[in-house]
Amino acid sequence: MKKRSGKSGQRKERAIMIASSVLVLSALTVTGIYVRNGNDEEPDGGYTIDFSSLEDSSSSGIVAEDIPVTDSDLDYDPASLEADSPAVENSYGKSDEASTDADTVDEKEEAIRLKEVSSGLIVGEEETKDGAGEAEDATEAMVELSGEDEITETSSEAVAAQIQPELTFSEADSLVMPLVGNVLINYSTDKSVYFPTLQQYKCNPSLVIAAKEGESVKAAADGLVSRIYSDPVTGQTVVMNLGNGYELTYGQLQEVTVSEGTYVAEGEIFAQISEPTRYYAVEGCNLYLKLTKDGVPINPTA
Repeated sequence: MKKRSGKSGQRKERAIMIASSVLVLSALTVTGIYVRNGNDEEPDGGYTIDFSSLEDSSSSGIVAEDIPVTDSDLDYDPASLEADSPAVENSYGKSDEASTDADTVDEKEEAIRLKEVSSGLIVGEEETKDGAGEAEDATEAMVELSGEDEITETSSEAVAAQIQPELTFSEADSLVMPLVGNVLINYSTDKSVYFPTLQQYKCNPSLVIAAKEGESVKAAADGLVSRIYSDPVTGQTVVMNLGNGYELTYGQLQEVTVSEGTYVAEGEIFAQISEPTRYYAVEGCNLYLKLTKDGVPINPTA
């Protein structure tokens, strides 16, 4: 009897569980159907597109371009969203940078303008003293901007050339003897004279004056050194331009202290006497002195 009652109890429990499951499933099914019906009846709030209405509107002939659109029709102001619009203010970390960039641009523009003024590219309507003063101020400003405080100096030779007197030697002028000595071979172009070293007679377009080795040589007249060269006959030679086509040639020299382009005043020492060349070995140390006018020899003592 006890075993049978236990089996009937288990059957009852199973029946109850099955019945409960059926009830739950039924309730869920009914609930789902209700919710779906409720959603179908809920209005779409204007977010559902009715394609049929679009077809009707297209057939009505109304074009979108015919309807003006104003800022009031928009939900936002387009100007407020443009990056470069004045309506947009973004002052964070940019106020100092903007002013610095503006100053830099102004300085560059000013430098370019000053450069154009100084170079003559900007021509005003009135070229007066005010324009000259502006150019001068522009030059000074450019020097300050570029940091160049020094102007190239004129060379000493150029200064000397500017302050030297004009060379005006003429036929009426006479020469000062460069040194004191006897004439070994006199000037002669119309007849021949004897040369002891060469042992022959020939014309002599110069004076050969006896001297001592190392003796100082003075300028016989104001002159500008035009050439310095070495010659087998006259040795180291200096040619000076006296002006008006006159030139004076000094030979048998050493220790020359001038250079080409140097102005030499009358009486100024510019060289010394050297040993004689082999063409004057018998005559000994001497000064070779030759005066020419447009290349034609002239007697230095005339």
